[in-house]
Amino acid sequence: MIEHKIVVLGAMGAGKSTLVRAVAGGTVIDTDVLNTDVSSSKLATTVAMDYADVSLPNGDRLRLYGTPGQERFSFIWPVLLQGARGVVILADASSPEVATELDTYLRTLRTHADRVPAVVGVSKFDLVPDVDLDACQLRVQEVAGRPLPLVPFDARSEDEVMMLMDVLMGEVEAAALVEAHG
Repeated sequence: MIEHKIVVLGAMGAGKSTLVRAVAGGTVIDTDVLNTDVSSSKLATTVAMDYADVSLPNGDRLRLYGTPGQERFSFIWPVLLQGARGVVILADASSPEVATELDTYLRTLRTHADRVPAVVGVSKFDLVPDVDLDACQLRVQEVAGRPLPLVPFDARSEDEVMMLMDVLMGEVEAAALVEAHG
């Protein structure tokens, strides 16, 4: 049995909690509280983490950790990244600065989990289908210092969330093969 610790990073409102709930079938431990951040109209926000423990059909376990998106909680990001086998970074396509909003999270990945397989999900793509994905991809490679798969998706769609997770798990498996065969 393999335990896959997956950490989900991204801005407040990008869909981290929604993604964790979709993967876990709704069974999640969360630390949501009333949102007092006037920069967002969200009613609630995560202040520590979302957590889900999922049994996979092959007997492996998937442990998902959704981080709080606000930078004032950034001290917990490196703690949660310790021992991660994979990282999902989410960007909100409806944000006017979608490409640059990734910077904080990509720098965190580069600093604290540089060799951990990762994928970038562009959420709310259904609301802004003309978002410049090429600009996002260039920004990802520039700031992360390595190419990462970029997947547009809707965090409310279980099928699209599973597609994003499949891409990540493919990256995790490829990294394991490279490590095993030097």
